[in-house]
Amino acid sequence: MSAEPVKKLLQQAPEVRPEQVWPEPLPLYRDPEAPEPYPLEVLGRLEPVAREVLRIVQAPDALVAGSMLAAASMAAQGLGNVVVDGRVYPLSLYLLTIAESGERKSAVDEIATAVIRERQKALYLAQEEEITEWEGKVALWEAERKRIVGDRKQSREAREAALEKLGPPPSKPWLGTMLTGEPTYEGLLRLLAEGWPAAGLFASEGGSFLGGHAMDKKHRLRTISGLGELWDGRPVDRTRQGDGVSLLYGRRLALHLMAQPIVARELIADPLAQGQGFLARLLTAQPLSTAGSRWYVEANIYDTPAYQTYAARLGNLLELVERQVLNDLETRRRGLHLRNLPLAPEAKTFLIDFHNHVERHSNGELSPIRAFASKLPEHALRLAGVLALFENPEAIAISKAQVEAGIALAQWYGSEALRLAGGYRIPRPLALAGEVLAWIVQRVQGRTPPLVHLAEVYRLGPAEVRSARAAREVIRTLEEHGYLAPRPNAQVEGVARRDAWEVNPHALP
Repeated sequence: MSAEPVKKLLQQAPEVRPEQVWPEPLPLYRDPEAPEPYPLEVLGRLEPVAREVLRIVQAPDALVAGSMLAAASMAAQGLGNVVVDGRVYPLSLYLLTIAESGERKSAVDEIATAVIRERQKALYLAQEEEITEWEGKVALWEAERKRIVGDRKQSREAREAALEKLGPPPSKPWLGTMLTGEPTYEGLLRLLAEGWPAAGLFASEGGSFLGGHAMDKKHRLRTISGLGELWDGRPVDRTRQGDGVSLLYGRRLALHLMAQPIVARELIADPLAQGQGFLARLLTAQPLSTAGSRWYVEANIYDTPAYQTYAARLGNLLELVERQVLNDLETRRRGLHLRNLPLAPEAKTFLIDFHNHVERHSNGELSPIRAFASKLPEHALRLAGVLALFENPEAIAISKAQVEAGIALAQWYGSEALRLAGGYRIPRPLALAGEVLAWIVQRVQGRTPPLVHLAEVYRLGPAEVRSARAAREVIRTLEEHGYLAPRPNAQVEGVARRDAWEVNPHALP
């Protein structure tokens, strides 16, 4: 065979790129280690319903447990405070659960808060009639006040006496709204002032709040510092045009935000959230996904004995708060009447040992989360108090077993904070490169060879690379780490593309 036919055959042969000639790509960043299993066994009376939700809904463990704790906190916070050596700790919990779309965040939130939402609806409808009556009384009061002030036949002293006898305007009934998901900070204060004094900010898609008006650049500092004051249980100022400035006493707020990783990353990396201590007040978790292993379970969670017991206990707590609020006309001005819950003597000793243990390690293994670690004993007390009142609303003290449970939960959230501390310090360009790589890998499925071109990346890829320049910068990073190799003028799905790249087979499933 002559040399010419051999050359022609070689030119027609398909190009061979065996996987072994591709080097292993360099990691973009180190992934966090897998979380420890959630300690469901220390949840006390919340454990049975948490396990039933896990069995039927099959959402991640920390997502389920966090939702149940948040709902219990929202109900219990209006009844008492933990008090240790004169220090007062509200029973309000702030939780942040990080999970991708499809992890059944909304389903779990609906289950955990169904009783609260039913109570809110009933209370709101019942108050409608009272609001109508109140508006009529206010109209009469204003008319009488106007008549007295305008009565020039009476002396000034007589008019002042008449105004004193008339008294203040009729108190406005509570609206009965106790849950919100996407408030402005001013709206949240109005909810606490007029809606209900013990409220919950629950958002199964936390991006709607974290990316909304309350957390934009103009209002972020006010919102973050205000949420910190509410967590601390301090009176908060309410400034409204036309109404002047007033202080809200005895208000309580529980919070549970469920957010996707890309949204949570922005919050966790925010210097303002760190500097104002907001992150230290959050019990944060990012559990492993359960997707791919959730086989259908033929059961209705609402019919299970565990859920019905949970609903009864939660409803009882809410009823006790409701009775107090509606029967005490001074609640709007003075705030909730909260009884003190001391620690049993043996429980206090256990807490002191935990406090000293945390302090001993605050400059060592806990230094990456020093701000959060400084609040671990308080987190433990709040958790213990919530578990205590959920078990017995009439409890007069917190037992050693409940403090031990609170400490176990606080320790788990501490280990989770340490685990996430490394993963969420990833520089944004590298994190974005990882997101684009995941998108590209999904995009090239079924293509042989696995090629991607520039235009499809910036037209169809993640939002942060919707320009040719941004897409090129990310692709350059992926080239440098060995995930992509340039293939100029390659055919991508039958069309010649000047800017094209082939994906390293080691990055493919």
